[in-house]
Amino acid sequence: MIRLRADGLLRRLLLFILLFSLCFTVLASAVQLYFEYRREMRDIDARMELIRAGYLASLERSLWDLDQEQLNVQLRGLVDFSDVARVRLDSSDFQLLQGQAEPAGPLRVERFALDFQPPSGPPRHLGELEVSIDLGAVHQRLFATGLTSLLWMSVFLCGLAVALSGLFYRLVTRHLQVMAEFARRVAAGQWQEPLRLDKRRSPRADEIDTVAHALDDMRQAILSDIERREQDRLALQDKRDELQAMVERRTESLARAKDEAEAANLAKSRFLATMSHELRTPLNGILGMAELLRTSSFDTLGRKRLEALYKAGEGLSSILNEVLFFARLEEGESHPEPVDFALRQLCNEVLTLLEPRATANGTELDCHIDARLAPHQFGAEQYLRQVLSNLLANAIKFTEGGRVSLEVRVLQGQWLRVQVSDDGIGIAPAMQARIFERFTQASETVARRYGGTGLGLAICKHLIERLGGRIGVDSREGQGSCFWFEVELPAGHDVAAESASQGLSPALEILVVEDVALNREVAGGLLERDGHRVSFAEDAAQALAVCAQRRFDLLLLDVHLPGMSGVELCRQLRAGAGPNRQTRILALTAGVQPAVVRGYLEAGMQGVLAKPLRLDRLRRALAQAEPLVLEPGAHAALDLALLQTHRQLLGEQKVQGLLATLRQSLEAQRGALLDALHLGDCTQAADLAHRLAGSSDSLGLSGLATALRQVEQAAVALDSQALQALADSTRTALDAALILLEQLIQSART
Repeated sequence: MIRLRADGLLRRLLLFILLFSLCFTVLASAVQLYFEYRREMRDIDARMELIRAGYLASLERSLWDLDQEQLNVQLRGLVDFSDVARVRLDSSDFQLLQGQAEPAGPLRVERFALDFQPPSGPPRHLGELEVSIDLGAVHQRLFATGLTSLLWMSVFLCGLAVALSGLFYRLVTRHLQVMAEFARRVAAGQWQEPLRLDKRRSPRADEIDTVAHALDDMRQAILSDIERREQDRLALQDKRDELQAMVERRTESLARAKDEAEAANLAKSRFLATMSHELRTPLNGILGMAELLRTSSFDTLGRKRLEALYKAGEGLSSILNEVLFFARLEEGESHPEPVDFALRQLCNEVLTLLEPRATANGTELDCHIDARLAPHQFGAEQYLRQVLSNLLANAIKFTEGGRVSLEVRVLQGQWLRVQVSDDGIGIAPAMQARIFERFTQASETVARRYGGTGLGLAICKHLIERLGGRIGVDSREGQGSCFWFEVELPAGHDVAAESASQGLSPALEILVVEDVALNREVAGGLLERDGHRVSFAEDAAQALAVCAQRRFDLLLLDVHLPGMSGVELCRQLRAGAGPNRQTRILALTAGVQPAVVRGYLEAGMQGVLAKPLRLDRLRRALAQAEPLVLEPGAHAALDLALLQTHRQLLGEQKVQGLLATLRQSLEAQRGALLDALHLGDCTQAADLAHRLAGSSDSLGLSGLATALRQVEQAAVALDSQALQALADSTRTALDAALILLEQLIQSART
């Protein structure tokens, strides 16, 4: 049975055939009517021509003879013609009419003139014959004929449309439905059943067969692709397992290489620490004793020899510092410490220090400083001092009997340009691009003649870049060089009053724990010069005994003591109940690498004094604020050095505001964080721990930051059990941090 869907192809085909049949039928009927109409008109014309040829002559004769009866007979004969409705004859003698007096339908009127040729004389006009044709009858015949034709043709074409639709359904539509259902099965993943059409097989394939074969080929191609993908998946899985095993082996290899590299780096650090201690310890004695002797009375020759001894020690210290400092630069452990200073004074100090070297080399020094330069600056003075010293020392070394100029110019904003110019040997163009690389000198000849490590300019470049500036050189070989750098230095405060107040600080009770007698004598001499009362201990046992009996304002502990180290001594003092549990402790050491210093601070020390001791450094260390009264163990959770740096950069008021903000954040988030830990809520714990750890670390609460990062790591790993296990330790760290923050804030207020 043929089913016609509302939007089906068969229904649209049937409608199209019917519409086409209707249009064709109407058009064909119209054409047929046109031709029938033309035939009818030709028949009328033929009858009129017959009247003209066969009747006019007899009518003219009867009218000439005035034979009325004959005229009536002839006119009735004309009325009998088909479709002639009326015949009328008009003459001077007769008015004759045959047929309908007033025909109803449309008429075609034909008029014939009646002329007679008498036997003698000219032709005579007798009258006029009028014949009226009834076109209404013609139209009725045409309508009946057209309607009959239209009906028969419509019946025929409708039957043809139904027959064609049935044939199209059998040949096309039903097969399309089967193929559509097959395509839906393929889309649903049913690829095993082939496409079968209810169709008689033919030796010659038609279009339906072509589409069916294409669909079935598609099914087979999908099956083949699935099988190939499965094979590829299995092969990829095998490769993945192989790669995973390879990655695991490579990871183990890299882990071993990492351990070896860390071991090598540790060995390097230990070597640097050992070299620093072993070289700086005797050097400390030499320079310290020389500085003490410089205040004694000597004759001219003795003072000259003493100055030579001091300068030699300074030179040795400079070389040692340069090598060790560059090693720290490579490890990324050197950080600029901004302070208030006067750049004019710094330039004068460096020039004064290098003036004897210039005089010995026959070189003149001059300095030009822009009048617009602010009286004081705020920045990394030590970095700038080292850069200026290196550039000026190089200029003096390579300029014999010439001139070296130091110029400071103010650029736009807070930017300054400092340049050191000389008229010395200069640098070849090929070497100018490499002159700031480590262990690089202008040439081998220059290296053999002038010596040096080739590290000075590399250190300068690194320091200037750490300050956010840039450095360069303009030079012509044989005509001199101009080394320059540009840095941003904001205006600073006057440090003279602070320096004066440092010299007037009250006398302190100080215990120096040092195993080397010479170092004890140097430290004691420097401290007693400023009026401090100094006691000594040679090892940790003596120090513990002395500290158990009396309280000191400051403890200076040598890190490398025989037996118990200074670090362990500090831990015991902090953990004990003696009078010096909260006393300020500074480390005395030649090893000032940040990784090592961090261990000193974690042990409970508040700072480090690098050997060899200098009077100005010692005064600055003693002039710092008194230590806070902290709970036992709380000191290990605070990075005092970082907090002190914030105070120098931001000011005490700003730091106190930040500490108060952090305390409020900890109090507000403490309950939510602990609830998240107890419930094992990894998402909430990770978010809170991440935010609080960053804030704590920024203000030096390293102990709390470490505890919070452990929470964050466990939360990121979705380890709920680990979070619950960290709840108690995190609560302890939060409570200790809140107490510490309260003490820091109250200490600033008092």
